[in-house]
Amino acid sequence: MITAVAFVVAAGGGTLARARAGRRWNGHAGFPAGTLVVNVSGSFLLGLLSEVAPPAVTVVGVGGLGAYTTFSSFARDAVALAEQRRLALAALYVLTSCVAGIAAAAAGVVVGPGWG
Repeated sequence: MITAVAFVVAAGGGTLARARAGRRWNGHAGFPAGTLVVNVSGSFLLGLLSEVAPPAVTVVGVGGLGAYTTFSSFARDAVALAEQRRLALAALYVLTSCVAGIAAAAAGVVVGPGWG
């Protein structure tokens, strides 16, 4: 029961943090920077968390960071850029999101043991 409650609380916090970051970063020159920042930072935090406290990955990682990061918004943002015929920007966004997200997760895994 406590794990379920912690999961719900973490998910709520992640959702609120994502909404705040989206308002802060999105809209600059029509580039979805908020979604990019959220997904890359969430990837780093999940990599870090997986090394520091593996049991916490279930609650904080899946609940909080799962609600914080957003693949669906990433996909929709890429489609919106393509629909606007901003194909180079759409391709740059997809490439940057994937490469930076994977690099951030790897960095979290590398940095994590020093925090544990």
